[in-house]
Amino acid sequence: MMLLGMFCWGSWANSIKLAKWRFELFYWDYALALFLTSISVGLTLGSFFGPETYIQNLVTADRSAWLYALLAGVVWNLGNVLLTAGVGLVGIAVAFPVSVGMSLVLGVIGSYILAPRGNPILLFAGVSLVFIAVGVNSLAYRSAASSRPKVSKGGLLICIASGFLFSGFGPLLTKAFSSIHPLGPYGVISLFTLGALASTIPIMIYMMRHPLEGTPVGWTDYSKGSTSQHGAGLLGGLVWTLGMTFLFVPQKMVGTALAYAIGMSCPLIAALWGVFIWREFRGAPRRSQALLALMFALYCAGLVFQTLSFGSGAR
Repeated sequence: MMLLGMFCWGSWANSIKLAKWRFELFYWDYALALFLTSISVGLTLGSFFGPETYIQNLVTADRSAWLYALLAGVVWNLGNVLLTAGVGLVGIAVAFPVSVGMSLVLGVIGSYILAPRGNPILLFAGVSLVFIAVGVNSLAYRSAASSRPKVSKGGLLICIASGFLFSGFGPLLTKAFSSIHPLGPYGVISLFTLGALASTIPIMIYMMRHPLEGTPVGWTDYSKGSTSQHGAGLLGGLVWTLGMTFLFVPQKMVGTALAYAIGMSCPLIAALWGVFIWREFRGAPRRSQALLALMFALYCAGLVFQTLSFGSGAR
């Protein structure tokens, strides 16, 4: 289930490419779909499986767990807004490895300190390999940029800032799962996406007026969007929330640290989409292509170590 969740988290950004729309407009449909999908999953899967239903868990859980889940959604959303902008500036193959890879190190460490489970040597060996892969991916982008005149030099900085923000939501989710009366996975997902949707309103109103790139846009531009453009945003939110469901439903069996580590390895999937489907490195020099191959190898090795950490010395 976690590997399927990783695939969803690495694939949702294709909807940005399909929309062919300003990310400030795309994000409204995306954020709405996050919340609507979480409610739908909770009222279906969350109501028929487990010792208590989705609604029962929401009612009996500590309000502190509610607060942590909401805050996690807000922090994640800040990072995801920048990641979405980064995809438009530097492409999927670069934005995901840099942003999510940077957050993986701090996020896994924080989650493991709060709720240790699994073999720490194997877990952090895998994290280290992913961190090295981030550096290699940055070198590949710089090498490609040197041979292409139209590149966003600020794109990498935006992705790095996104990664630092992403690193904060893992420990917050750990607190939501580990209170005296914790939230279940479906409750966490609903409150998480509610926090993301609520924070989208002020963030995107500001971004529409003060875009990172291009001219300001307004509600008239949003209303002019085609059915396919709105549909792409809704599809992206649907895929992302399903990915979170597949990652967090089994997290009690393996620990939050491993669930977070597997989920944050989604850049491997995203980079495959960017390189082989969207051809984002077309025409890049051989050095860039060799660095990309090394990045893939490091990410795969890191993912294997993280997975093995659960089976070896798990507690």
